[in-house]
Amino acid sequence: MTKQIFLLVFIILAGGASFLVATRPEFFAPDMTKKDLYGEWVELDVAPYAADRFEVRSDGIYTNGSRATTAYTFDGDELSYTIGTQEYLYRVENKSTLERLSPAHYTSMFGKAN
Repeated sequence: MTKQIFLLVFIILAGGASFLVATRPEFFAPDMTKKDLYGEWVELDVAPYAADRFEVRSDGIYTNGSRATTAYTFDGDELSYTIGTQEYLYRVENKSTLERLSPAHYTSMFGKAN
């Protein structure tokens, strides 16, 4: 009887952990540091000439070689900044991939270029 209870508890715990890994992998990924964030990020899965790109430096966010804003926040899981009236929000997938959540006209992934 105790073996059956142990097996049942094990199956429940393994199932719960598997569900979390499948639906929320960021729980198990190490937090990205600002140093990991610094560099150029390029939109993935689009033609190179149409890809969005931006660069994160210690002094701000750069687009097209010019500093677009000096104010941004990064908590290890999300990067956010505003250019003009447009707010940009990215979620860390892993140390080399960000998912753009806003603007929400479509979801896109960004990979670290350097």
